[in-house]
Formats: sequence, C-alpha cells, structure tokens
Amino acid sequence: MDTDQVRGWQAKFLDLWPTVLIRHRLSGYETPNTRLVALIEEMDDAREQLTARYQGVDFLAIDDSAVGWLRAAIEATVDAYFRDSGMDYPIRWTIQSWPNINRRGDYHPPHNHAWCYLSGTYYVKLPGDGSGAITFYDPRSMVNMLAPAGPAASRPEYTLRPDPGTLLLWHSSLNHLVHPNGSEQTRISISFNIVLEWANHYGSDV
Repeated sequence: MDTDQVRGWQAKFLDLWPTVLIRHRLSGYETPNTRLVALIEEMDDAREQLTARYQGVDFLAIDDSAVGWLRAAIEATVDAYFRDSGMDYPIRWTIQSWPNINRRGDYHPPHNHAWCYLSGTYYVKLPGDGSGAITFYDPRSMVNMLAPAGPAASRPEYTLRPDPGTLLLWHSSLNHLVHPNGSEQTRISISFNIVLEWANHYGSDV
C-alpha cells in the first residue's frame, strides 16, 4: 500500500442520485388551519367517503383566503424545489389537490403517485397522541439489504411525525406509507400533486 497516498488522501465524495424531501413548517398557520378544518369538515358532511373518493375534488381551487394562503405556500415550495434541482428556466405546471380525513384505524398503504412529477401533503390537524406518522422508503431496489444501522442514507425507510402547519414535498415516484390513526380524534391533511405541462422551449437550447 502506498502510505504517501493514504497520508495525503483527498478523495472526492459524491452523493449520487439523492432523494430530495422538503419539510417546511409554515409560519402563521394557526388561523388558516382553523378555516381549513371547517371547510374540509363541511365537504366531508356533504360527500360520502371524501378521502377514498377524492377524484373530481380540487380543494386548492376553492375561492377562500385560507386556501389561497396555502396555495401560495405550496407554489413557493415547488419553486424552491425546482431551483434546488437546477431547473432554473420557466416551468409550466398545475396542482391537483384533495383533502383527507382519517378517523380511528384509517391509514394509507405503501404507494406512490403516478402521472405527476412532485407530490406533497400539508398537515392541518393531528391527534395529540402522535398518530400522524408518514414513512418514506428507499427507492433503490435491494441496495439496503446489507446496510448498517446509522445515518438516514443507510436506512431502508425514513419515518417522521409532522406537526400541524407542516408542508412536505417529494418526488412522486417515492413510495410512502401513512400510519394508522390510533386516536379518536380525526387527522386532517391536504394532499396534492404537481403535474408538469409541456412547453416547446423544453426541447430547445434556448
């Protein structure tokens, strides 16, 4: 072994194929969340199985100041994701959104969101017992079968328990699981997808 090489070691470490997850606690969320809870509970009363049959519901299109506040926060977070990813050119995109009300025992099995680019959730109301956990799974097939315990990058899954006012954003291909609600209190959140729209300049050098 060349001990001189070891002594002057200057290897470059590269984090290849990272998985970006944005976790943003919005400031001033208390008043908007109170209004959002009222809107979602109103929709739940008028619509059977609101969470399971969410097709056709576009929550963020509602003309309401609290909804507008949340939409603006999501738009700013999406723009931040694009900038961090080096996508520093005009991007056309739309939002699909729907509310979730999880009662005792309700959960969402492992899944991802097809036909879109980014997905996210905003947490409006959470039970006091911490029944709001969400788990994300390593997208690299079988790479973690011999991974040691330690940093998040070596674990096959990552679980977090958000607080009310928390906005999460991730790539839509990422598998995730929403844990069962073990409380008698409802868990209310707003999920959304970011769908990219084609523009001719995407295929040019301009």
